[in-house]
Amino acid sequence: MMPKINDFTEGKTLSNVASPLDGIKVLDFSQGISGGIATKMLAVMGAEVIKIESPQSGDISRSRGPFIDNIPHPEKSGQFLYLNMNKKGITLSLDNETGIDIATQLIEWADIIVENFLPGKMDEWGIGYSAIEQINPAKILVSLSPFGQTGPYKGYRGNDITAQSLGGLAFVTGDPSREPLQIGGEPAEYFCGLSGFSGALVASTYKEISGVGQHVDVSAQAGIGVAQMYSGLSYILTGKERGRRLASSPLYKTADGQVGITLRQTDWPGVCEMIGRPELEHDEKFKDMDAREKNQDEITALIAEWASDKKKQDLYHASQERGMTWGYICDAKDLIESPQYQHREYFVELEHPIAGKLTYPGLPMKWGGDQWDLKPAPTLGQHNEEVYGSLLGWDNEKINQMKNSGIV
Repeated sequence: MMPKINDFTEGKTLSNVASPLDGIKVLDFSQGISGGIATKMLAVMGAEVIKIESPQSGDISRSRGPFIDNIPHPEKSGQFLYLNMNKKGITLSLDNETGIDIATQLIEWADIIVENFLPGKMDEWGIGYSAIEQINPAKILVSLSPFGQTGPYKGYRGNDITAQSLGGLAFVTGDPSREPLQIGGEPAEYFCGLSGFSGALVASTYKEISGVGQHVDVSAQAGIGVAQMYSGLSYILTGKERGRRLASSPLYKTADGQVGITLRQTDWPGVCEMIGRPELEHDEKFKDMDAREKNQDEITALIAEWASDKKKQDLYHASQERGMTWGYICDAKDLIESPQYQHREYFVELEHPIAGKLTYPGLPMKWGGDQWDLKPAPTLGQHNEEVYGSLLGWDNEKINQMKNSGIV
């Protein structure tokens, strides 16, 4: 039986720490966002996660910004620091037989293995699911890819805009008179990773019940398909496309930003009251959703003039007091200063040995009255001696030999 690595918290006392996944061992081969967020969630929840990186370049996210002071540095990438909290980091080259043999030994230690290479790459290295199953049929492999491990597109490359486009999300996003739009950020990558995280938990539960592991095969395209079945269901049920439509909650400029104002039927009386035009509630041109959609330009002009000298947060709070679901557009400063985020202690400060003290987003859920014990991401190869010494029994001479040969 492989020994457990010394816990991060050895030597210090913590109270009320949430660690629901304590005892679960995870080996993270992944790069970038999808695997990064999946294994970060596991790590923060108490699983012991070892992240493998290339000795030469590290994870691809180390080369992606934003960087502190806009100066590229592999230890100061905001994306890497965010995605790899609470993990142990080691380096290992998978370009040679020695490296693959070491990876196989680490797989023997792990309960869950996570990867997001193109389908077939793990098999090419001899550490795909069939090989892992031979090591121990109770092991779980989570594979994240643009289109999944099967099908005619399985070997195709993809990214966030590919998933949004081929998953159908772009088709329903944007103004109906214009071209489709990509949602900002990289939601498909994160949704894929969170699906992998969920799949890992379900597979772990199934293993506890049956003693049998699983290959969790996550497709970023299918994840977006699930998230936006608005158009697909319409076509399935009616045979008609339901594409981009005029917004029922259009955005209006205010004195300090923008606010989204709902024009749904249940909110329409409140809108008329808010803008000081109660007579519009029963006006034939605006009496229902269809009428308002036909006369959208006139409504837009009325509300735009009214909102132009107001403050976005004032409108937001006034509408919420009336039970209406308006919202204001938050910039980064608004997010950090949000009283709701502050009350829930969502943002936390962590000290990184090279990047220094930074503010990080936390987790979207609470765990009773306990707290998540958040820790900074590892530096490149930070835990080589600890991991290789504890798990594989290497002494300093062996570790130095492997470093000099470029294996670790």
